[in-house]
Amino acid sequence: MYELHCHLKPPKLPEEFILVTLGNLSSAYARKCIPFVRVTLNTMFSMLEFVKDGRLRQAFCGVLEQWSRAVRLFLANWEKCSFPKVGQLRLCNHFLPVYTHVTSNWLTCEEPELKQAIIKALGPMMSLLLHKEEYQDQIFEHLSWLLEQYNENTDVFHVTKSLSQLLEVSGEYKIPLPDGKFQAICSALHNQICSQARPLSMENHTELVHCVVQLARSSPEDLIAFLHSQLKIKNEAVCVTSLKLLRAIVDADLPETRPKKCLIVKAVKSTFSDQNATVRKAVLHFIQRLLSLQSVENCAAWDMVAHVFTEFSVSTSKLAIPEENTIQTLCTDILQCLDTSVTGMTQVLWPRLLEYVVPVQYTGTLKPLCRCLRELAEKKQQEGEEAACLDYGGPVKLPTPQGLLARLLVVASSPYAGEGHGCAALQLLQALHQNIHVAVGEMWGVKIPSLLQYIEGNTENSLDHARWEQMLLQFLRTSLGMIDDSAWSSQISLELNQQMASYASPSLEKSFLYKALGTSLAVCQDLVHVKSQLHQFLTATDYMEAPERQGVISILALSAESHLDLTLNALQEFGATVSKVTIPGFISRLKDYHHGRRGQTRSTLMLTYSSVAVHAPKEQLLSRVEADITKNILLHYRASCQVLGITVANKDMNLKLTLIQNVMEISCAILETRDSQEFEFSYKLELLGYMLDFIKMEPLDSLTSPVRYQAVLAIGHLSKLKPSLTMEENRELLGQCFKSLFPLPPLEKMKEEDGTAKDALHIQSLYVRSLEALGKLVETLLEEEPTADWFQEMFELLRTWFSSGKEWERERALQASTQLLTAYRETVHSTTQETFHQFGSLIGAIAPYSCDSLATSRQWVFDCISCLLCIQGQPMNLGSAEEELRCLHEELTAAPDPEALFQASSKMARVVSEYFPPEQATAFIEATVESMLSASPTCATAAGLWMKVILKECGDAMLDKVPAIVDIIYSHMATIQEGSLRQFLLEAVSILAHHHLEAVISSLLSNHLPMDSDTSELWRSLGGDPLLATQVLQVLIEKIKTSTSQEESITSETETDRHLAAAEPLSATCAIFEVVSAQQSSKAVQELLPELFPVLLQQVSRTSGQKMPLPRIRSRSLSQKDQQHTEGNPCRFSVQALESVLSKAGNERLVRVLRTQKTWILLENPQTHHEGVCLLVSVLLRFGLITLEIIQSLLPWVNSPMENFRVTGTAFLAQLMTDPMLREKKLLKSVLRILEERSQDRNSIVRQMAVRGLGNIVDGAPVKVKKYKKFLLDILIGALHDIFSSEVIGESMKALAKVLKELKEKDIGSSFKDLTQQIRTYFDDEDDALRSVAFVLFGILARLTKKKRKAYFAEQVRKSWVTLLLHLQDPSPEVSMECRATFHLCFPFLGLKRLQHAINRHLGGRAKLKPEELQVDICRHLAKENAELLENLYSTTIAYFSSSWEGIRAVAANLAGIILEHTDTQRMKWLDLEHLLMSLQVLEKDPSPTVQLVATELISDICPGRALGE
Repeated sequence: MYELHCHLKPPKLPEEFILVTLGNLSSAYARKCIPFVRVTLNTMFSMLEFVKDGRLRQAFCGVLEQWSRAVRLFLANWEKCSFPKVGQLRLCNHFLPVYTHVTSNWLTCEEPELKQAIIKALGPMMSLLLHKEEYQDQIFEHLSWLLEQYNENTDVFHVTKSLSQLLEVSGEYKIPLPDGKFQAICSALHNQICSQARPLSMENHTELVHCVVQLARSSPEDLIAFLHSQLKIKNEAVCVTSLKLLRAIVDADLPETRPKKCLIVKAVKSTFSDQNATVRKAVLHFIQRLLSLQSVENCAAWDMVAHVFTEFSVSTSKLAIPEENTIQTLCTDILQCLDTSVTGMTQVLWPRLLEYVVPVQYTGTLKPLCRCLRELAEKKQQEGEEAACLDYGGPVKLPTPQGLLARLLVVASSPYAGEGHGCAALQLLQALHQNIHVAVGEMWGVKIPSLLQYIEGNTENSLDHARWEQMLLQFLRTSLGMIDDSAWSSQISLELNQQMASYASPSLEKSFLYKALGTSLAVCQDLVHVKSQLHQFLTATDYMEAPERQGVISILALSAESHLDLTLNALQEFGATVSKVTIPGFISRLKDYHHGRRGQTRSTLMLTYSSVAVHAPKEQLLSRVEADITKNILLHYRASCQVLGITVANKDMNLKLTLIQNVMEISCAILETRDSQEFEFSYKLELLGYMLDFIKMEPLDSLTSPVRYQAVLAIGHLSKLKPSLTMEENRELLGQCFKSLFPLPPLEKMKEEDGTAKDALHIQSLYVRSLEALGKLVETLLEEEPTADWFQEMFELLRTWFSSGKEWERERALQASTQLLTAYRETVHSTTQETFHQFGSLIGAIAPYSCDSLATSRQWVFDCISCLLCIQGQPMNLGSAEEELRCLHEELTAAPDPEALFQASSKMARVVSEYFPPEQATAFIEATVESMLSASPTCATAAGLWMKVILKECGDAMLDKVPAIVDIIYSHMATIQEGSLRQFLLEAVSILAHHHLEAVISSLLSNHLPMDSDTSELWRSLGGDPLLATQVLQVLIEKIKTSTSQEESITSETETDRHLAAAEPLSATCAIFEVVSAQQSSKAVQELLPELFPVLLQQVSRTSGQKMPLPRIRSRSLSQKDQQHTEGNPCRFSVQALESVLSKAGNERLVRVLRTQKTWILLENPQTHHEGVCLLVSVLLRFGLITLEIIQSLLPWVNSPMENFRVTGTAFLAQLMTDPMLREKKLLKSVLRILEERSQDRNSIVRQMAVRGLGNIVDGAPVKVKKYKKFLLDILIGALHDIFSSEVIGESMKALAKVLKELKEKDIGSSFKDLTQQIRTYFDDEDDALRSVAFVLFGILARLTKKKRKAYFAEQVRKSWVTLLLHLQDPSPEVSMECRATFHLCFPFLGLKRLQHAINRHLGGRAKLKPEELQVDICRHLAKENAELLENLYSTTIAYFSSSWEGIRAVAANLAGIILEHTDTQRMKWLDLEHLLMSLQVLEKDPSPTVQLVATELISDICPGRALGE
């Protein structure tokens, strides 16, 4: 401070920052600066006259402001200062010179900043100087200048602040303000607050109000008078400001203003008539503040309270205006804040608050109102019983006890309305019990708390409103019973009736009033009063208004609880009057039918009758329900369906709903009686007919009315009544309900078509209720007929909808299935605990839809399966299955991709398999396969997955079901053509085969022949399974072997039909073909070839020449394809099987060779079968596929009683003889013995093959030929004498040809002559093959013949050479070629050496033979050299004129001509020309033109002059 004072040396002016620092120092250290006040102010004063600069003046003003505040602070807290107190007046004196200078010289400045600084400094200085009386006039003089600053463009807050400081001192020290100044200040402050020209800051407004409150301290009456005068000005801002200021004064609760509250209230009451909303709110804010004071005595508080109710009532009628809502809320807040403990509040409010309980317009205030009244009543009860009793005859017009009871019960009927005024109403009712009636106090003390507890235990959403109403009505009934006063009860009914007009229609309150009125009439014992009331309501009700119709129904129904006869009579009488009303005019009558009062009246009467039935005493109902109730309902219904006396179709939705409600209520009422099960309701069938008609009439493309679901519910109620319907009637009824609901369009589509959100919600509600109603009907029908048969019938009805192509129909059917299963579990199964025989079929039918396209459908399927498991698992412990199912639930319903769905569905199948009863496998498979036929693609796939899982997991226990399962799968394959689904069927059979292979194979073998494509596919599926293929083949082999052994045991061919193939081995053979064809690898076939080849070759042999077996009778009814006549070649099937086996076991080259050689064709033909066997064995030997095991398997066949087997076996051995294997395996000798035996077989083919086999030893064991030469020659030469078969002879000659090539002349022995002679006999045989082989064999003998038998053989040649010469031109080229070679070999034995050269030239080499030249050369030579041979030639040639071959006859004729040409007829005495001519003439008539021509030419040569034809 010393440092600062050093800079204050007048006349030198200090720097600005010195003054600023000086001011800040006084602010920071106010009390410590007090000793420096005098010196500082004096120094500053001495410098003021030199200050001309505006900024420096501002700095001086700042110092003055801050030092003034410091002094004020010191004066307020001087006791805390450490130094002696300085006199107040002394401190003030120091400021006066400075103040005087500033006000005298600086107030006229124009600089805004400076003026602001002056204003800020004046306030503190004026408040200090005002303490001294002699300065007051001077201070008040400058007050005008300060007020004038409100009109300047300055920051008025500082003006207000300075004024506030002045008024604080004035009020605190009771310094009166001059009259003129007081009014000026009031006006200035009021104008500032209400002025809209310049917005007020919050701090300025607060300061202005503070100024007004300070004025109230100095002159309260004047201030109130001023504000009252302002309230009379019809200006919103002025009035609102005045009311706010009055509220601030009341709120300040100053000692000066407390006695003046009446004046303040009076001023405020003057505004009660103002309709301005803002003013009204301001008044209410004032009242709120007034009533919150600690005392409301002597301030006309009731007027304020009454005004609150008045304002609430006024705003209630204007709630559409937002401000009115605010006013109403404010009124409620005021009442809510009423504190009955405030002094004088009880006297103000009791009992006048009761006036506002009953009027409906004050309903919104009931919660605080009831609270206040309850508190007041409790206070009065504490004061004594007399104080608590109400004086109904006093000046206050109070509501009657009946009125209070009625009103409070109505309020309690909507307990959560008005922020829960229901509880407050009941609490008030309990508090007023002695003012209602003395008889109810004790009962109410028990009942009302329980009612309150029920309300508190619920919420608005959870409260069962119907039950709550019933509790209140029972409370009323009990209370009236306790009062037991007919007059009191009559009065409350009148009171209830009177209050009805106060409530809106419709409303919950009015609805409850009707019920309360009915309850009061039921209790009332004054029957005259009751009758008059019923009559009044029946006649006075406006039946065109739905709430009033429902009201009269409630009244009559409840009154019937005690007055049934009276109520029914009243209805009967009124109904008769309705029927008598005549409506003139045709158009008017039509309008009345559709929309008129009479139609509505009849509907109301119908509903009233059924409601009466519901409320009637149960012991009286059955005697009245038909004659007095149902009959009248139908009477009114039929009358409502008539126009001009003509019955028309009922298209009135409301009328339908009315009858439906009648049916439900009457049915429920009857069922609640004790004798309902013995009561036969005669109207049941008629009413059911109406309900079904209503359902049928509902459109299937929309869902707009509740008729459908209500009718379904009604049918359910009726179904419980006697007489019971038959199962067929119930089936038809339920089916009609399904047809009415399931085909509806999808819910979302119906919602979209109706447009608005409200309509969409309505449709959704109808949809949900419809399906719930259907579920209840299903449950009811099952309860009435709790049998498994009826349950199955119901499910079959539903199942037909599973196959719908519309996903929404499936979804509804599945939902209904869930409802049915749940009902079955809870009704039938829970009581009987019988074995659930439908588990398998139901799982099979439902489970596939676990992959339905709709998530909701999958949800229903999950629920169905869970329910089925609960039923099936009751005797077991589900254990972890429930947890697994819960985990799968989300996977199924989360709408994943199909693969995820399939995976989840398969998991569920595995869970179900743990509880699957194997004895129901057949039903499960049947249902599953049918699902594959009818379901959508994904569901069909799921069906296949389920079938696989169940068979895999439970197949071990299904042995006895295998035939039926396979039969089911097979029978459905014709209709299941889609590839993936057929694959499931195939896999199912394969899985079953893993468990019971032989049973599966036996079942498949029982299918008809020829094998169709489905059976083939099943076999192929088994063959395609690498784990099964070998086992399947082994079983099939055993099947064929077993059948063969059984067949061979039949020794006599007459004991069986040999012309028909045996069915089972043929089926097994066809199966082998399919199984082998399906195998990817040849390993299994190669391993089993030693078993497969003999079996199949044997089957080829067996079926050779046989026909297809007759169709077998199957265990199940024959399908269409089974009934067809069996056609086909059994042997061909066997050959195909053998071919497939060899193809799989061999290679492509093997197959190609066999096909090229037409082996299979030969095998199939019975005539060439043996050749086919030989070819087959030949190729197999070449490819090394014939094993010792195969040989040993076939050896027994040659001794079989069956010729086919002997043929095949012998042919096999015959060809086997070509291979060294027999010698190597040391089987040659035994095979030769077998062949020896077979060479004598009665079957020629067997003999043929035996002979061939003997000849084949040359190929297989040539070194052994000489060893067995005699053995071989004896048999083979003996075979040449076979008189039954040329084939045996031919085969014998072929064999001899092969054997003789390995022998020498000496090896033949004595057989030579016989052999030679026998061979010659076949030179002219008609069989080309015999001639050919005979020539070959003769040639071989020619080559073998040496010295010993040369003469003999030469003789045989002389006998045969002409034949050989002629056969050089044999018709058969092959025979001709063989003959050429033989003739060439034999010619040397003729001894014509000179001719040999010519012969060699003609026959040697490969040049084409020229027979005529050869013949010419021979004839020339013989004519010259050997007439004897020529004669032999001629005679033999003539003999061939009669040959059976035209070619030989022609050759012979031609040769005869050559002989004649080169012979001297004179020398040749043996030539008989005449005989020759005769022979030629015969040839001229030969059938062959060639022969004729040759003969004619020859005759012409012999007789040149002979005419042709002579």
